[in-house]
Amino acid sequence: MALGRSLVLETAAWAALTSADAVEQWGAAGAASEIPAALRRRLPPFSRDMVRCTLPLLREAPQTAVIASGTRGDLASTVKLLTDLAAGELLSPALFAFSVHNAPAGALSLCLPSGDHTALAGGEGAFAAALTEAYARLATGEADSVIVSHAEERDPEFYEHLGDHRTPGVFLALRLTLAEGDAQHKLAPGRAGLIALTQALQAGARRIGFDPPSFQARAA
Repeated sequence: MALGRSLVLETAAWAALTSADAVEQWGAAGAASEIPAALRRRLPPFSRDMVRCTLPLLREAPQTAVIASGTRGDLASTVKLLTDLAAGELLSPALFAFSVHNAPAGALSLCLPSGDHTALAGGEGAFAAALTEAYARLATGEADSVIVSHAEERDPEFYEHLGDHRTPGVFLALRLTLAEGDAQHKLAPGRAGLIALTQALQAGARRIGFDPPSFQARAA
């Protein structure tokens, strides 16, 4: 069931990393060296890049609730674990621990105390679902601002034939508040939509319009 109307949120701060052949840094994204060394050595690229985007925003507004979202979580680490398992090799306990979809939020809390965190891995609708969760918290007065941190990597080489391996991967963090005024940019679907949003933010857009995802109830 859809909520029936587009929603608008205001961006108070933002950071992004896009990755194709090289990583490009946008907004307030920090360097990997800002992550404590002992933790940084253990983080796979997926969690490391989410923390790089989110940590600067959380430092500006400590104790802000974080909503971490992604299409499928850390698929590259999952493929590595399954490949090692199929080959009869020992699995890395650290890689297994950081392969679950809520690992980046947990890693972030080891860097800096935050408010509560929620982790979503909802396929193509994950980012819209995270924005809807943020809107609900803000509209009900539960929070004055919320951080949404979203990751949408390119598919690992093993799955390249099944997905879009040309559009760069995107890691995007937004500190959001309720908006006053109409949207300056309307979110489009997919990684291409995230790239367009990043470019719009870089150009000065701050009010983001989006359609809440539609859900269909199914019997178990």
